[in-house]
Amino acid sequence: MLETTRTSDTPHDLADAAEAYVARTLHVTIGLRPWPIADQLPPYLSGAYRLMQAELGGVPVLWLLADEPVAPRALQKHIDALGTHWAGTTVAVFRSIPSYVRQRLVQRGIAFVVPGAQLYLPDLGFDFRERTTAPPPEREHLRPSAQLLLLRLLHRTPGGTLTASDVASALGYTLMTMSRAVAELDAAGLIAATKAGRAKTFRLAAGPRETWEAAQSRLRTPVVRRVAVPAVEWGDAPRLRAGLSALAEYSQLAAPVAPARAIGALQAREIEAIRRAVDDRWAIVAREEGEEETEVWSYDPRVLSDGPAVDRLSLFLSLRDDTDERVQAALTEMLRGMSW
Repeated sequence: MLETTRTSDTPHDLADAAEAYVARTLHVTIGLRPWPIADQLPPYLSGAYRLMQAELGGVPVLWLLADEPVAPRALQKHIDALGTHWAGTTVAVFRSIPSYVRQRLVQRGIAFVVPGAQLYLPDLGFDFRERTTAPPPEREHLRPSAQLLLLRLLHRTPGGTLTASDVASALGYTLMTMSRAVAELDAAGLIAATKAGRAKTFRLAAGPRETWEAAQSRLRTPVVRRVAVPAVEWGDAPRLRAGLSALAEYSQLAAPVAPARAIGALQAREIEAIRRAVDDRWAIVAREEGEEETEVWSYDPRVLSDGPAVDRLSLFLSLRDDTDERVQAALTEMLRGMSW
């Protein structure tokens, strides 16, 4: 493995960034150009990537420029599908991906480039990684309260600054919990917080889309568990469409036969306590195939939703590891519908 020292920011356009990074690390110039048959491919392929071609060291290479995250297993399936149209080397290009995703790509032998971070081309014998003076600390997931606050800011970016007291009540948390969430997001570089008298004001550190991409390694699925409880058992408890049922609302994906709903963990515990007061044998049980599915979330899904389905960003996090290529294509379609 060779290392190179980071010297400057990468260009904004992913194609320009890839060309510049290859030139800096390998000292060769590539000219990325659109792949002529890209428009003839199924939407789940042509819609997930900008497909470009260029030679590298005399070797024909198909470059898959992904503006949105793609799960390693889904990427492998896409590369396999492209193999019927392309016999040469295939390289995925990402704007940013978490370190654990890079490790999985390396384990699978999938060639990839993250401009400014890493270039891994096993077929050509190249593995460049940026060198830093000290290894970065292990990244941890955000607490549910901090993740909820961040997603709220991404969905409803305020024109000015906010304080913890401005959002605590709306998100269903105490002022102390929201203050901790603000501190956590500030430490992660996802928001910019400043002291203003006795209060701390904050706003997103960058644009919504850039912040969303930067936060990927710290975000986790909101789904704590998936259970089966007949709808009548939930009574009047509001449950939003979730899972593939929600994805069908935001894309061309067909709705599943068995619907999926989401409810907050606190709501689920309250309902369970009420039911057990009547019947001590009552319990929320694991779902069996064909039954209506209820997702119990770490936070109340209603906070981020303004309709009958859960919000797009939380939905993406709940399904991003799904290996079904139709689901991945629908997720890409859904995020493209975001008004960042």
